[in-house]
Amino acid sequence: MDSNKDEALRCINIAKEAISAGNKQRALKFLGIARRLNQNLPVDDLLAACENLDSSSSAGPSDDVKNVSKIKTKKDYYAILGVEKSCSVEEIRKAYRKLSLKVHPDKNKAPGAEEAFKKVSKAFKCLSDDDSRRQYDQTGLVDEFEYNQQYQVRRRRRRTGNDFFDDDFDPDEIFRAFFGNRDMFRNAHVYRTRTHNAGAHQREDLGGGGPNLMLLLQLLPFLIIILLAYIPFSEPEYSLQKNYSYPFKKTTEKHGVEFFVKSREFDENYPIGSPSRNDIENNVIKDYKHMLGRYCHMEMQRRHWNRNFPTPHCDRLGTFAA
Repeated sequence: MDSNKDEALRCINIAKEAISAGNKQRALKFLGIARRLNQNLPVDDLLAACENLDSSSSAGPSDDVKNVSKIKTKKDYYAILGVEKSCSVEEIRKAYRKLSLKVHPDKNKAPGAEEAFKKVSKAFKCLSDDDSRRQYDQTGLVDEFEYNQQYQVRRRRRRTGNDFFDDDFDPDEIFRAFFGNRDMFRNAHVYRTRTHNAGAHQREDLGGGGPNLMLLLQLLPFLIIILLAYIPFSEPEYSLQKNYSYPFKKTTEKHGVEFFVKSREFDENYPIGSPSRNDIENNVIKDYKHMLGRYCHMEMQRRHWNRNFPTPHCDRLGTFAA
């Protein structure tokens, strides 16, 4: 089964490359193979991208212009997405998936595509969140809702004194999150970034310039593992449970709590009555009480269902308070 899944993932990657190259037939072929190998893999977004290739190849630039102008003239979030006010979140997601692929500036070269893509993304961001959708429904006006949102951002900025509070809007960030960071239309790894001060979007080619942020993020876990391998750390001096590493039994002077140590020379290294031994035994008692507390909590929960349920850990914990 694992080999089938790996092969299916390989087919999906080939399909993505075909979509980027505009080869619908090849993309559908490998998506079909992937689905036969593993029916649990999500391919709906890629199939939607394939359907969109039809409109890009047959409709021509005039349809691109029509899609952009239709969105730019609408002033209501529901109208922008083409959904009813009573629609479900899933219907909103489907509408965003369809429209964002149609007017994405990396595919739609009509004038104003950037603005239309931004309006679609704003509508989706607002209506897909219950709280912001409720606030929008109360105003019913895009301009008033956006003004209120900007006002709240300015208030938070004044309260926190943080000039870097995010009041800019990045439609690409929503698109990448929605489609799982997939580059649907890009072969040169080009993306739009925000200019913090101006709030304007610009394109940047990461092929020859600075470091690829996504690549760095992917490598970050491995870098952390490598760093941890070189950071010295020491094992605890004791354990509350006997095991291969802690075979030698000891008992605290107070309360008689059993604990286990690694070496026979423990008493020599930490003589009874010494400050270092007292510190260890105090930590043993603290850990033991914490463990008793966890088990006592579970016993009391079970006692709600059965009043006769025994609570030995709670009883033992009570002896420490006495």
